[in-house]
Amino acid sequence: MKSKLHNLNGAVFFFLLTLLVAFFSWIGSVYGGNEVQSLLSAEGIRWSLGHIVENYVQTPALGIVLILLMGIGVGVRAGFYDALKRLCRKERLLSRKERRALMLASVTLLLYVIVIVGAFLLPWNFLLGVTGDLFPSPFAKGAVYIISLGIGVSGMVYGSVVDAFRTLSDVVNGMSILIARKAYYFVTLFFVVQFFSSLAYSGLAEWAHIPDEVVKILFYLSCYLPLLV
Repeated sequence: MKSKLHNLNGAVFFFLLTLLVAFFSWIGSVYGGNEVQSLLSAEGIRWSLGHIVENYVQTPALGIVLILLMGIGVGVRAGFYDALKRLCRKERLLSRKERRALMLASVTLLLYVIVIVGAFLLPWNFLLGVTGDLFPSPFAKGAVYIISLGIGVSGMVYGSVVDAFRTLSDVVNGMSILIARKAYYFVTLFFVVQFFSSLAYSGLAEWAHIPDEVVKILFYLSCYLPLLV
């Protein structure tokens, strides 16, 4: 029994929680008055079927993680981070080509950062909002893409120098490598979203006097922590 609990993965865990929400929403709708909506009623089932896909694809974590993994994946496929790790740990000497690639990739990343920072100093700065504010602004909305692009470009430079990337197809494969490795995360995220959306619809959290801020914090933690597993 202990072994089965130890091997319980995140996807199954949140699936079971969703079933519990459905069950208690039914109980709550009977004894809790109008505060609780049953997920097992005809209306609740219609809501669930009509929002399963929508809730998942509109979750910010889905797009954020996908975009970041594409940029980071280029560096992983090129061997950029492996070279950095070996350099820091002094596990094995880098070859002359690897040292040159590492230097060029680092310079590229530094120049990229300088360009982004410099863009804020231009009179016609297009990264800030029309009122000159950072929040909201194109930069704030596209920060994840800007970060991913910078990481990806530096990884492309490293991979090109060490001959890890010979064609654009190699780069595209690099963009997908971490997405494939983290496929389990996207499955887990699906069940995380279904649990919290079902909880919100049922009204059980409000009925139990759980603050909205607490629910939001738990939601964000549940969306991103499985990525570290």
